[in-house]
Amino acid sequence: MLWSKAFVLPSALWYYLDATNYKIDFLQAAVFLSCFSGDIYRLLCPNNYVTGEVLSFLTAYILLLYYIFPSFIKINLKYRYNLLLIVLILLSLSTLSYFILTLKFEKMQINILYLILYSVILETLFCVAMVEYNRRITLVSVNLLMLIIFFIFSDMFYMINKFYLSFSVFNFTQIFTQVFSYYFLVNFFILNGKQIN
Repeated sequence: MLWSKAFVLPSALWYYLDATNYKIDFLQAAVFLSCFSGDIYRLLCPNNYVTGEVLSFLTAYILLLYYIFPSFIKINLKYRYNLLLIVLILLSLSTLSYFILTLKFEKMQINILYLILYSVILETLFCVAMVEYNRRITLVSVNLLMLIIFFIFSDMFYMINKFYLSFSVFNFTQIFTQVFSYYFLVNFFILNGKQIN
């Protein structure tokens, strides 16, 4: 199962390139590369991979946020009611992050500040996705929302399986949700590119 993760993202990238006539934006390529390096980091450095894996996916999330944020700000500056939605989402996700991060992780090998930054970036991405979905339900907003939800579930099950309670069902769920997040990532990039053009 671990080796298969290294093949899923190149297949998704190949599908994306085929669907867009081999045109790819620098940020999109950087997101794919960061996710790929996060997936194979464990294979390259089996003894010390947690920090590298977390930093790779953190980079991917920051780049994805940078890709989405300019158009999000331009569109949503006129809608004041989104502020309440953002506050509610931030409160609920902060509670979830606090609950997960306060579990007694016995095998923690990473600085907790990385995980706090990681959860803040994921919360921001989720807020952006929820506001976009609430503003207008399109295939782009649905794929963005599903992408972020699957990222959150994948990371949540990774944390629980890696540091709290190692269980094969958690590992399977983490890999399953991560593979589906790549599916929604590719669809989001394709549909967003068509919408922009």
